[in-house]
Amino acid sequence: MVIVTMARNRYTLILGFACFIALGMMNGLLGVAWPSIRQTFGLSLDALVALLVTSTIGFAVGSVLAAKLLAWLGAGWALLVANLLGAAGLVGYVLAPGWWVLVAFGLLTGWANGTIDTALNIYVAATRTVRTMNWMHACFGVGATIGPLLMTFIVGAGLSWRWGYVVGVVIHLALGVLYLTVVRSMTFRGLSHHTGSDLSARPASMGATLRLPMVWLSVLLFLLYTGVESTAGQWTYTWFTESRAASAYLAGTMTSVFWAMLTVGRVVFGAGAARIGVERLLRLSMIGAVVAAALLLVRSLPIGFAALGLMGLSLAAIFPTLTSDAPNRVGARHAANTIGIQTGAASVGFAVLPGLAGVLAERVGLESLGPFLVLSTLLMLGVNQLAVALLRRERAAAALDTATGSP
Repeated sequence: MVIVTMARNRYTLILGFACFIALGMMNGLLGVAWPSIRQTFGLSLDALVALLVTSTIGFAVGSVLAAKLLAWLGAGWALLVANLLGAAGLVGYVLAPGWWVLVAFGLLTGWANGTIDTALNIYVAATRTVRTMNWMHACFGVGATIGPLLMTFIVGAGLSWRWGYVVGVVIHLALGVLYLTVVRSMTFRGLSHHTGSDLSARPASMGATLRLPMVWLSVLLFLLYTGVESTAGQWTYTWFTESRAASAYLAGTMTSVFWAMLTVGRVVFGAGAARIGVERLLRLSMIGAVVAAALLLVRSLPIGFAALGLMGLSLAAIFPTLTSDAPNRVGARHAANTIGIQTGAASVGFAVLPGLAGVLAERVGLESLGPFLVLSTLLMLGVNQLAVALLRRERAAAALDTATGSP
């Protein structure tokens, strides 16, 4: 019986990892597919912002409602439904007769992705270890590495970009069917009782959390981080094929290298964060991102290749490290609220910064992406250092109050 239970738990975990690989693949397909999508529908460079906005709205709604869906259906059924609706959304991509139809289906694919992402985060946080959580997020990078390679192969073979999303439909359908096998055992319905956790003991109100300056610095940090990550991931292929004469295969490989290094970095730095120190790891990571962005200003394919690898490696640890450091930065009572707000800010950054980059590319030229990334990474570094300075000042004030016996 124990062996059967262990096997079932391992099987559900494998399904969760597969879902994150699928999420990464769908995210990685778009950057390589975008030039072909533009050609199909006769679009400008900045038209991408419309799809990013609808998918982000869908993702945010799915994330917010995921906990309620878990409580209503249980984890197995919730993930089954989300995967089937994700497949339905991608069918819309495959069959869309016009651009705005595809954009509308972005709401459905975004909702499915947000639901899968958040539901699995809640489930793994409650039932597995931190190490397992890190490995699951590394699976996103695995998928994001595979996605550009898959779409590069499809487009390079002279096939329509729609075939890449056909693969996505098949994957989500398969995952939905596989979840049918665990709906009776995967009955987890959410974090309704967590009395032993500091994160949930006497939680602060959302209003009280929003009054903390550190929370707003965190919002800006997450917006900038996901903006930099998604701008590099979504625009590399277009930038290097249309402005720097890279072949489709080389640009697709460069995009995959970016995501691959992001994955490697999460595995390596996630395991060593305690030894390196959170503050030092974040500072070095952000400095590395600035250096990588500066190297992208050089119009050289080899340097660009190396710069994208460095960018992925530098960005790797920032999101999970900032998330895990939330209790340290804002206090245990505000941590849960802060993590939720940060995640929302991250989804906004995913749409807004790449969209703004597309507007600049259309009006100024694709080479404006280099200075855009330099400025964004510098702002990210500056905001983080401001947050560190604020945290040190608050700790010093608390220590002084303790020493003097102030209430």
